[in-house]
Amino acid sequence: MIITMDLLVERIQKSLDYSGLSWSGAAVKLGLSAQAATNWKKGKIGRDTLKSLASLTGVNSGWLLDGSGLMIDVVDNNESNETYRPVMAWEAPSDLDPDSFMIIPHVDVKFSAGNGLLVEFEPAPKTTGCAQRMEWFQKKKVSPKNLVEVDVDGDSMEPRIPNGSVVIIDKSINSLEQVQNRKVYAIRYGDELKIKRLSRRYDGSLIIDSDNPNYEREIVEPNQLEHISIIGRYVSHTFDGDI
Repeated sequence: MIITMDLLVERIQKSLDYSGLSWSGAAVKLGLSAQAATNWKKGKIGRDTLKSLASLTGVNSGWLLDGSGLMIDVVDNNESNETYRPVMAWEAPSDLDPDSFMIIPHVDVKFSAGNGLLVEFEPAPKTTGCAQRMEWFQKKKVSPKNLVEVDVDGDSMEPRIPNGSVVIIDKSINSLEQVQNRKVYAIRYGDELKIKRLSRRYDGSLIIDSDNPNYEREIVEPNQLEHISIIGRYVSHTFDGDI
């Protein structure tokens, strides 16, 4: 496959713009000299370095290498399947067959899909929740004991997660080491709770993205990660509002 140098340099520039890095800054973060960036601008860059640059900037390596596919994957299979759940009418847990259904508890706290929601208390389970069939847990590869429902307030994750949605999160995914690039997580950032898309950089910093392009990316440097805690990973959501 022939890689057109001009287009390659253009893709590198777009990836750097996306990550907020300069040419020389990216080279240094990859453990190279700033001079290496001068060669990149001439299209002189190896495939392994391109793959490392893709990981650093959060873009797809295939796109950066040869322009194939999308620059950024904003939808993953976990999120695209079963966005909306069938409604099962029930008034009490005893109404449900315990061999077929499990109840995911709803908690009394709202997560912000916006600029953040100030948190002054720990969430407490409510007596309500949603019922899911056993096959659903198996398909999602999650354990019922690790799941809770939370409310989302804000539009920063639209159109994927509309304002007013109810999101199920997996509390067993609760450390920065478990973060997978471009997946959605519930996080505590200082005194705020947020639902955001996260990525890790080679230097250890954390990228916090919104799906709504009207919101700017946030970057948490390694020396500020003590202010971040992962509460859980997005599993699915429902929306019962106006469209």
